[in-house]
Amino acid sequence: MKSSEIRSAFINYFKKNGHTVVPSSSLIPENDPTLLFANAGMNQFKNTFLGLEKRDYTRAVSSQKVVRAGGKHNDLENVGFTARHHTFFEMVGNFSFGDYFKKDAIRFAWEFLTKELNIPKEKLYVTVHLSDDEAADIWHQQEGVPRERIFRFDKDNFWKMGDTGPCGPCTEIFYDHGPKAGRESDPYKGIAAGEDRFVEIWNLVFMQYLENPPGTMTPLPKPSVDTGGGLERMTAAMQGKFNNFDTDLFAPMIERACKIGGFEYVSDVEVLAKNPDIRERTAAIRVLADHSRSTGFLIADGALPSNEGRGYVLRRIMRRAIRYGHKLNDKHSFLPAMVESMIDHMGDVYPELQARKVHILSTVKDEETRFMTTLDQGSHILNDEIAKAKAKGQKSLSGEVLFKLYDTYGFPVDLTALIAAEKGFTVDEAAFEKEMEAARTKARASWKGKGMQADEAHMLKFAQDYSTKCGPTKFTGYDSTTAQCEVIALSDGTKEVKSLKAGQSGLLVVNKTPFYAEGGGQVGDQGVMKTSGCTVNVHNTTKSSDIHLHHVEVESGEIKVGDTMHTHVADSVRRNTMSNHSATHLMHSALRKVLGPHVTQAGSLVDATRTRFDFTHNKALTTDEISQIESLVNEEIGKGQDVKAEVMGHKEAINKGAMALFGEKYGDQVRVLTMGDFSCELCGGTHVKNTAQIRMFKVISEGGVSAGVRRIEAITGDLAVQYALYGIQQNQQARSAAGLDSAWAHFTTHATADTAVAPWIETKKTEIKNLEKEIKKLQGGQINVDELANKAQNFNTKAGAAKLVLADVALDDRQVLAEVTDHLKNKIQKGIVVVIGQGEDSHPVIVSVSKDITGEYSAGNLLKEVAAVMGGKGGGRPDFAQGAAPDRTKIADAFKKVQQILGV
Repeated sequence: MKSSEIRSAFINYFKKNGHTVVPSSSLIPENDPTLLFANAGMNQFKNTFLGLEKRDYTRAVSSQKVVRAGGKHNDLENVGFTARHHTFFEMVGNFSFGDYFKKDAIRFAWEFLTKELNIPKEKLYVTVHLSDDEAADIWHQQEGVPRERIFRFDKDNFWKMGDTGPCGPCTEIFYDHGPKAGRESDPYKGIAAGEDRFVEIWNLVFMQYLENPPGTMTPLPKPSVDTGGGLERMTAAMQGKFNNFDTDLFAPMIERACKIGGFEYVSDVEVLAKNPDIRERTAAIRVLADHSRSTGFLIADGALPSNEGRGYVLRRIMRRAIRYGHKLNDKHSFLPAMVESMIDHMGDVYPELQARKVHILSTVKDEETRFMTTLDQGSHILNDEIAKAKAKGQKSLSGEVLFKLYDTYGFPVDLTALIAAEKGFTVDEAAFEKEMEAARTKARASWKGKGMQADEAHMLKFAQDYSTKCGPTKFTGYDSTTAQCEVIALSDGTKEVKSLKAGQSGLLVVNKTPFYAEGGGQVGDQGVMKTSGCTVNVHNTTKSSDIHLHHVEVESGEIKVGDTMHTHVADSVRRNTMSNHSATHLMHSALRKVLGPHVTQAGSLVDATRTRFDFTHNKALTTDEISQIESLVNEEIGKGQDVKAEVMGHKEAINKGAMALFGEKYGDQVRVLTMGDFSCELCGGTHVKNTAQIRMFKVISEGGVSAGVRRIEAITGDLAVQYALYGIQQNQQARSAAGLDSAWAHFTTHATADTAVAPWIETKKTEIKNLEKEIKKLQGGQINVDELANKAQNFNTKAGAAKLVLADVALDDRQVLAEVTDHLKNKIQKGIVVVIGQGEDSHPVIVSVSKDITGEYSAGNLLKEVAAVMGGKGGGRPDFAQGAAPDRTKIADAFKKVQQILGV
């Protein structure tokens, strides 16, 4: 049975049993700061399980993308060397939110495995928690599982969301891969020991308690079910493979690696056991196969390689894969081709892979190029560290060195140890492990993760309660910025209240509102709400559970639940924000037309002052490309295209060609914004009615945000016009000052190069440089080199008689002084020249020594002596050195110091 058939069978079985099919959430958790990556199927349902969010279904089924790149059961270093460790895998699962419980959950699982997949019952074993007699009885009495095949465990069969929150016992289903898969034949001992023969293929968690500090548990009013099973493990069982890497889920990537490297993939355990070289090659191929999946999926969902947080983890995964590819064959590139193979293999199930294919592959290739450079550097670093240790009489490399090579240059400890051993050195692996633990802490901490705060939990529950009670807030802001609204709820930010008085801040909920709630990159509206005796300032508007939360401060009077308020959105702020948002859509389309279809949104911020747009692209935009983008957008503004908004089904919108923006969630019904035939996107934001209202578009900056992502900031409307007028004014003033013709005719007939400001400035800069050279030449000519040379003093050296020139020169230009020093040295041929110039605060000091006596006298050492007398410092080569000193009154003393050193 193919993996695709198993995935479909799972989804269809639970759909048939009343479950709503929910697509996988992004690997980058949305609005959940407690997670680095999505690491379980239940992540996207977390607030539903917590009772903070209610959905329009009580049963769900999903196939969730999961990344586990760390943790005690998912150590990155194990991937490729064990049968079942992965950085990326798919977790299929079914969920009940206060609907069915143990009996149905167990029935569904057993029926799917034994009837839908036809797995022989004698291949399956069950575990339950020590205390869960109920689950054990259901397994035995309802499903007929013999008591001797039901094992009881403690910690492994009790699940907790955290230190507090929902928790409960779980029951697991294990598959027996047979004697070849492991040495332990006793199933209880094998399961307890984590033996490869007995593999967990499904875990059913029964959330029936709420744990409160300090460890007290109370029954939940609506017990729920959270189940999950690794698709890779199920596929291995169905395909008769006890190693996940030998299934069709990994075959396309492995086949591509073998084709590139010209070798064979060997998976026979007996052959691998006897041949270390083949075993090492197979492990490297498996590392690449696994990491190509996590790399492609993470980049598709918005992660990018960097030195902190999520990007730090992704970079480690990618560099580990690249290094193993280099180890397989250092003349070929593996990872980009294998990621491409993975995209072609899984793109039908996860269309985001195909949609972002160009961006994914270009990011992988860039990272590989960057890393291959550091890999070469790492080899040099390792050799240097070995040389240093040898010089100190040491025979071991420290943990700090090992980690530096591993973390910065991708050298695993075994590679470092191997190279070190060849040179007679050992490595301190224990110290390395301490450094590794510190790095894991960094990965967990640097992304600023945190637990849910009390006020956040309150806001979620506050909004959910009123969504359930009153339904979603009706938004009237597309058509008007004013409305008469009724206050239906108030909060002081930590608890629900009946009123807010002057000086107090909090959250306000009304039955309908013209205030746009922050979303889709657009900031929330600001404005004012009033009654006859109360004025409330709205500083921001957000949304939770389809409830608009107005973040308010009471300026005067008192606002109460039930009051009728006249609401007014700040007109100028909304108008400018709409202008910037509509221009963002035009800019997005223009970017794709100029740069290519690989461009997709990677983040945005739209407010009243500007639009900030992050997009996928691997190099800086040229001046010409920016000009093309500006021209395209302004052309559409000039056409005065009507901006049309239509609500339609999601599939219908996509078929129409509407572009879905990155990172946004869309329901079954979506709002489609079209601007002529130039732009068509899904968007719930507020927009101008006609593109002409934007007036003007101007890019003010473009730069890199991270590897593979660029950022454009642009302005529109009044601000763009003011910016342009200011630029025109500056240009006219510059032309007038330059004496260039600024007649209007030049703009209608296209200005020529000889009338443009920029070429005129370049010409003048060249003229100034030439004049500066002439001035320096004249300054140097004013100094009588012959006269100074004639005053040279004689002194003796090991190489014979030499001359000393001491010169006090009233010049500050170091280049001129250096030329004077060279001329003096040429005049005396053998000897030393010391020149002290004259500046404003600090005075240049130059010492030059002829090469035939540098072995005896160093210019750098002499300069330090001279500068020190004058309160300064400097340094340089044995034949030439320069510095600076502040105290010119000490020149005579400085010259005497030189004479003393030379014995003059």
